[in-house]
Amino acid sequence: MNLPIDMQQLLSGPAETQKRLGEKAKDLRLFQGLKRVTLSEKSGVSPETIRNFEQTGKITLENFLRIAFALHEEHKLNDLFELPEIASLQDIEKRSNPLPKRGKR
Repeated sequence: MNLPIDMQQLLSGPAETQKRLGEKAKDLRLFQGLKRVTLSEKSGVSPETIRNFEQTGKITLENFLRIAFALHEEHKLNDLFELPEIASLQDIEKRSNPLPKRGKR
């Protein structure tokens, strides 16, 4: 099935996304010419943890962020969890009100 990449990510779920992130981190590390040991020294994350992340995608959030910063990818993290772009007057009204402390549903 040839779905757009965004749709594939939605259908694949968190486990596949984790694995894909680990593979992408490995590709970027190799593209930058870094050994795991060197990335370990730059990030403060053990080489074994890096290897496990690259192979399985499993890692703590703190170590993920350390690796992202060491690979100079931290700027991409700022786009996560952004509020949607304003597309209507209703969106403008919603933004003018303070965010609620709790969700309704």
